[in-house]
Amino acid sequence: MEGFHVEEGGKVIGHIYWAPSERALVPYRTEPGVAWIYCEWIKRPYQGRGYMRALFSAFVEYLKGEGYKGVLVGATDYEGYMHYSHFAKRGFWVIHEEGGGKLMYLPLSKAEVEVEPLAQNVAVEGKAPVEVLVIGSRFCPVAAATVLYLRKVAAELGDKVALVEVPAGPEALARYGVADGIFINGRPVFFGPVTEEQVRAVIEEAFRERI
Repeated sequence: MEGFHVEEGGKVIGHIYWAPSERALVPYRTEPGVAWIYCEWIKRPYQGRGYMRALFSAFVEYLKGEGYKGVLVGATDYEGYMHYSHFAKRGFWVIHEEGGGKLMYLPLSKAEVEVEPLAQNVAVEGKAPVEVLVIGSRFCPVAAATVLYLRKVAAELGDKVALVEVPAGPEALARYGVADGIFINGRPVFFGPVTEEQVRAVIEEAFRERI
């Protein structure tokens, strides 16, 4: 994973985390020479002040200099977290939609690139009434915070919840067809920032559905 950071007063206040398609852990087969954005973020007090615009411009100039064909990103419908509208304003367009996610592409030297979704294979194994599978979820601070909430709630509920954490990597991608994500009883959940109370409510609802 590569990274670009922006600083204010010697402190990091934002980032873009990304990877070349040859090494990107994403649920797609992608042709070489494309950049995948994992996560971008500006700390809330600094949002709306042009920091992301400057950071993204520097990122794109670097990619052009390195000969990249374009940029892919898994955008969301969640305002405030990788929302698709922010990418659309920069010239990205939607090339694939599924659930609350939108795969978007920004051409640099090639108008279109080959991208094929992988088949998802996340099964319920019957270990507990509520099965939580965490794959990776370390690419972005938002997901990492959600995992901490999951651990706390799962510990409180004991044998009602089976929490399994799988490191992101080629093995997980081959087994599950998923590079990064959180699943409860086989369903993907938590696509943006959440509170501990929201995590608890989703787990309790999943438990009620199984009893």
